[in-house]
Amino acid sequence: MKKPAVIWPLTIIATVIIGLGLFVEGSEWRLISIGIGIIFGLGLMDIYTPKIAQLSASNPKVKTMRRLNRLFIMFFTGVFLFLIWYPDAGSLIMENENGLAFIATLAIMGIIGNTAPKLPFNRYMGLRLPWTVRDEETWKAAHKWLGYITFPIILIMIIAYFLNIELIEVVKYGILSWIVIPGIYSGWIYYKRMS
Repeated sequence: MKKPAVIWPLTIIATVIIGLGLFVEGSEWRLISIGIGIIFGLGLMDIYTPKIAQLSASNPKVKTMRRLNRLFIMFFTGVFLFLIWYPDAGSLIMENENGLAFIATLAIMGIIGNTAPKLPFNRYMGLRLPWTVRDEETWKAAHKWLGYITFPIILIMIIAYFLNIELIEVVKYGILSWIVIPGIYSGWIYYKRMS
């Protein structure tokens, strides 16, 4: 199996930069270990994407999965670099904890929602419910709906935030509806197809 040329340098560079955080005064080895583990795991997932998706490496859907995976490698590298190398990261996060978490949540939802309809049928990435991993048509229906409702839910969450509704409630119900709506719809599709 030919390994993707870009992923190993990206993974190794990210891992080394995060690992150098061990030499930063006051750094936590647990945080660094978690960062290295996440980056390395995403690197391995990138290599085995064709096997995970059970498609050829040249398939456009495999390329979509790899792009999403690489985006998350860069995202998590940035997060861990900020947490490890920025001396005031702890106090900045404590002061703006809710706002930063809200922005990160909306960004991740937007990225996943945008790519969800393009994800191939697989057991490892996407909306993995008992009925979506058993039937490809149900998988497609679930991810199409996930794509349709992502941006309206994000918009509702932003409006609720500016209406001063408690942020934890906004995020909790936003994510819950983002998963439950396509989950129920795809469950209905699956049981309709199987009966």
